[in-house]
Amino acid sequence: MKIKGLSSNALKIIAAITMTIDHAGMILFPQIEIFRVIGRIAFPLFAFCIAEGCCYTHNKRKYLGMILFLGVIFHGVFVLATGQTMFNIFITFSFSIVLIYLLQRVKKETKEGKRQNQILSGVVFFGMLLLTYLFTSIFIVDYGFFGIMIPVIVSLFDDLRKRKAAFLIGLLLLVVSMHTFIQSFCLLAVPILFLYNGKRGKYKMKFFFYIFYPLHLCLLFLVDIII
Repeated sequence: MKIKGLSSNALKIIAAITMTIDHAGMILFPQIEIFRVIGRIAFPLFAFCIAEGCCYTHNKRKYLGMILFLGVIFHGVFVLATGQTMFNIFITFSFSIVLIYLLQRVKKETKEGKRQNQILSGVVFFGMLLLTYLFTSIFIVDYGFFGIMIPVIVSLFDDLRKRKAAFLIGLLLLVVSMHTFIQSFCLLAVPILFLYNGKRGKYKMKFFFYIFYPLHLCLLFLVDIII
């Protein structure tokens, strides 16, 4: 029997489920650590899907605008539901997307042999990289600088196998940078990601995932108030 693997929709569903378990542990059952362990799977899968989204989207401005808009709107929901003031993962991924688009520009100018434009694009990219590092050094951004860099590292390559290898390298850097034992469980996402088949899936579900983030936090917050 041929193994079909997992589509990007399947990856996002797994990430959404494990994220819900993580936030349920954080809001409702902070004394039960297994919830947070399972929840470490979510971010790496979403990070890889962001890199895939940047690769295949037909409207880059719309994609960035949507993620950034959601990050700003959901920040209030995140603070209300969790009591934490850190910038949420949509802000994290907004930085990732900007860096990926700048990197894509550098690659495009390199292929076209436009030396002057390549240098200019490279300077802008590294300038934005420095600003990102400084921002994450001053403010608390969910998963920090190396969390931002996972999609960027993945986007360096076009071949799916190389993208998966880059994902593993980026994830290892993230785990080392966070200096906490529980973050090492992010590596549980690796065998799941390696089942990814490079396909989107049968249905368009992106808006479901955009809505799911604030919706599940609001529901958990309401449950916490009730009990």
